[in-house]
Amino acid sequence: MSSARPKEYLFDHLVIMGRDRLDELGALFQGEGFHLTPLAHHNLGSSNRLIMLDSSYLELLGWEKGKQVQRAEIANQAIDLDALVFRTTDAQACYEQLKASGFAVNPVQDLSREGEFMGNTVLVEFKTVRFAEQPIPGLRIYFCEHLTPEYVWQKLWLTHANAVDSLKQINIASSDIQKTAASFMKLLNLDINHCVESKDSTRIILPNIELCIQIQNTSEGSYLVSALLQKGQADPVDFIIDQHFLTHF
Repeated sequence: MSSARPKEYLFDHLVIMGRDRLDELGALFQGEGFHLTPLAHHNLGSSNRLIMLDSSYLELLGWEKGKQVQRAEIANQAIDLDALVFRTTDAQACYEQLKASGFAVNPVQDLSREGEFMGNTVLVEFKTVRFAEQPIPGLRIYFCEHLTPEYVWQKLWLTHANAVDSLKQINIASSDIQKTAASFMKLLNLDINHCVESKDSTRIILPNIELCIQIQNTSEGSYLVSALLQKGQADPVDFIIDQHFLTHF
């Protein structure tokens, strides 16, 4: 058993499902001034392109057109904001903590894809912790440990023509704000100081992002509504990704 016990998780990345339309989805973001990484392929059979930001990133995820879907957990996902991924520095310790907290968690999984670093072909490696049963109904959530972060946050991918550099806030709809917020607090091992409540919303404050849970009458559980990006920490919201935006390709 690992001796490390995660105390605080950063937000790692937001998955945006493109299914077999990754080319079109990538073109949509490029048209808005984002600089995307080249298409890459995972050992599990999926493909992606990334939009790198200061301490997190957007992952456009799917599979090549005309090929059969090999990852069962994404096969039926719609084109939309798809998953919240939190960063751990010790995937095994994360697994043990989640299991001890009563979550239905799967063993640590190895994930990799090809990449390029300083003109050389490299293997970008991760360890992920996924759930047998999602901890918050309606949301897809998992944890990621970067084994080769220098291959991911490369300087050449961090500058965008639109000057956007950070992911500020993710809005989540829920019919039961208190229950959803409590689940996030337990999931991320947070204390009450990370939670800010108001009449119609609750904000979960992480070191590099806010999760804003908003009241919404729905029988579908919680779901992702929008992601707010900005050009600097002092700037207002400069770019919004939501279902309306994702219908334009």
